[in-house]
Amino acid sequence: MHDYLKDAADAAKLTDEQLLAILRRIGDPEHPTGFEQAVLDEMERRHLRPS
Repeated sequence: MHDYLKDAADAAKLTDEQLLAILRRIGDPEHPTGFEQAVLDEMERRHLRPS
């Protein structure tokens, strides 16, 4: 079973720059992994936009 809360907590610990770097490496944005989705959710929470 996937631990969404752990992914969310791990994503919350990242800096804005780290989140953006992970965003650039997401292979399939239409089907992100659990951690990639947590990164996307954290970016939305912080109102970050890709540059």
